[in-house]
Amino acid sequence: MKITVEMACSINGLIATENGNEDFMSNRNYHIMLEFLKEYDCLVWGNTTFKNVISWGDDYIDDLKDITVIVFSKEEVKSAYPNVIYCNSLENFKKICAEKNFGKIFVSGGAHINTLFLKNDMVEDIIINYNPYVLNKGINLFEGDYFEKELMLYDVKKEQEGIVQLWYKVKQ
Repeated sequence: MKITVEMACSINGLIATENGNEDFMSNRNYHIMLEFLKEYDCLVWGNTTFKNVISWGDDYIDDLKDITVIVFSKEEVKSAYPNVIYCNSLENFKKICAEKNFGKIFVSGGAHINTLFLKNDMVEDIIINYNPYVLNKGINLFEGDYFEKELMLYDVKKEQEGIVQLWYKVKQ
């Protein structure tokens, strides 16, 4: 299973304000994610991230109608969308991926989901879209219990709207 974490953040690594607001980031980040998704079997989000995207309007969810979205949630939830599957653990996630023969997984937040996969040595690549913005408080790219991972930078791309994209391999 190949797992890539891709996230947008401020230049100092914050993915949202303290209350979860992402309005400071360019909408270009969403389109970058959609471009990436053409190469992957599914998209993985945490429940908070999924709820945020739903709040943006139906167009955003419609953009994802052809991709399976796996949402991690502690609550038992029935999906209102035919392409959305809820799961409550890594074991449940692995079972879903095996049943559906998913080999290329795209993880895009939030911080606790990013950490879950990275801390469990499941991430191969990390792609970060740094937006030209600074916050002094907010939600980090990775949060939760302490861990360390060494990365190797292998590509840098200048995107539209001042976004700089860094591509890393996770050293195993």
